[in-house]
Amino acid sequence: MKNNVGRPKTFVKDEILKLAMHHFWEYGYDSTSLDDLLLAMGIKKSSFYSTFKSKEELFSNCLSLYREEISDKLNLLREDIGEKQAMLMLTTITVNELRDTGKVKGCLLMNSGKECYKKYNNLSSQITKEFGFMQKLFTEFIYKAQQKGEILNKKDAKVISGRYMNSLNGLIVSIQAGASNELVADLVKSLEEMIE
Repeated sequence: MKNNVGRPKTFVKDEILKLAMHHFWEYGYDSTSLDDLLLAMGIKKSSFYSTFKSKEELFSNCLSLYREEISDKLNLLREDIGEKQAMLMLTTITVNELRDTGKVKGCLLMNSGKECYKKYNNLSSQITKEFGFMQKLFTEFIYKAQQKGEILNKKDAKVISGRYMNSLNGLIVSIQAGASNELVADLVKSLEEMIE
């Protein structure tokens, strides 16, 4: 009897999605062509279209993957060092990335917001949703750290999380703009003071 099983895919979707995510993260959505993506993912156009309907659908999947990876990493850090220290670790990671690579890619979600928000309707809706998810996660971290007495700031956890996220992204933009070491150190201190 003839085996009717189709030809197996020569790639794993999760692996090529991660490759695409890093390419988008490095170059942005508009500056990335389909040819760039095919090269970065190591697949053919036919495989691309049999897996994703469009570049926009691929990017949408990349945004979801990014949120999942960041959430997983933060939750692992929380289990290891606690909520407050996990949040402080984000500034350390940012500064270390600058020291180790000479640049900071920043947050894919924030980069995408600057580039795509209100320009692409479906992506705009997703960016809003992903941002809300991240703020909810940071709000939960802050609330739990307040309950444990690790964060003494009595302001509403959602207010603090909004300010924290804005300040962290401000730090990243300042680094990307070539801020001095003194300014970077001061911005890091400001972030630390926010969740004292």
